[in-house]
Amino acid sequence: MTDSISLPTYYFGHVISVLKQAGIGIDKWLASQHLDLAKLLEADARVSVQQFDGLMKTVIESRRFEDLGLLVGKRLEIAHHGDFGLAILNSATLHQVLDFHVTFLPIRVPFVKLSYRIEGSQVVITLADEHWQGSLHRAVIEAVMIAIVNMLHAIKFQDSSQLLIDLVKFDYSKPRYYKKYDYLKVDELIFDKSECSLYFSKRFIDKPLAFADEFSFQRAVLNCQKDLDSYLQHDLNAVDHVLKLLREEDGINLTLDNIAEELHTSKRSLHRELEREGTSFKILLKKVKAQRATALLQQGKSVTEVADILNYSDCANFRRAFKMWFGDAPKEWIAKNRKENASE
Repeated sequence: MTDSISLPTYYFGHVISVLKQAGIGIDKWLASQHLDLAKLLEADARVSVQQFDGLMKTVIESRRFEDLGLLVGKRLEIAHHGDFGLAILNSATLHQVLDFHVTFLPIRVPFVKLSYRIEGSQVVITLADEHWQGSLHRAVIEAVMIAIVNMLHAIKFQDSSQLLIDLVKFDYSKPRYYKKYDYLKVDELIFDKSECSLYFSKRFIDKPLAFADEFSFQRAVLNCQKDLDSYLQHDLNAVDHVLKLLREEDGINLTLDNIAEELHTSKRSLHRELEREGTSFKILLKKVKAQRATALLQQGKSVTEVADILNYSDCANFRRAFKMWFGDAPKEWIAKNRKENASE
């Protein structure tokens, strides 16, 4: 699924700066993946997933740079994100900032999906890594999470209030260098959880931001949209395209015919391409429905409401499907989820 996707070199300069400071020979490091610095500096430069993974493994798997994700993340301030950063700085509210991240994070980190939800009195931002594993997963999540923390700390509100981060969870074990996580300046850090997430008070989400400018925000969004369109057109395979459409607000109502028309191909061609990639439209639709079901239940929707939103003819059919996906009926799953959150 990742063979056709390439990664932007937008943040490579920060990785290179960290390695240079430690005396690493950059030219030799890049040459190991048939790259050179001049190519990385070209406009719209990209590297393959295989090249990126090979370069990162070389340094991360040595103890000297096991904390590379933290080192790079610390350098990622809003000013380093280009049009992405300009959109953040000119947003009207934190709600708008988060909605922007949900849509446009793929143009910076393609395999990391950001979502958020309201949970009681808290806003919960969640990062889901759809590709990297082990030490690479840890490094990527560290860098992205710290970049988000830096962004939240840098945002200025009209009333001069200061956002505080209450809790950060990670889905990997506590690393040997965990004391360096003090940089995050959060009240509580927890490892070995089921997701990577960040919590702060929901009273901040709709507060007016100090430097909001609608015109500048829209211009930045237009430029980011161009980057996103280019990424979607050239880098995503059939599975990615179908999942993107199904995950849109009314996406679960789409049929294979609808999606084929949207992608300017035939139903038969799309079906064959999905089979070639080892899946089917039916499997992908079930996957999206399962993800949407848990998200809606976590938001406090009733089982009946979720069944209706997901287009089930009755609750009984939805309960059967849910139990097939997760091994528990919806109410049992809700009870277990609440118990887990309470124990934290």
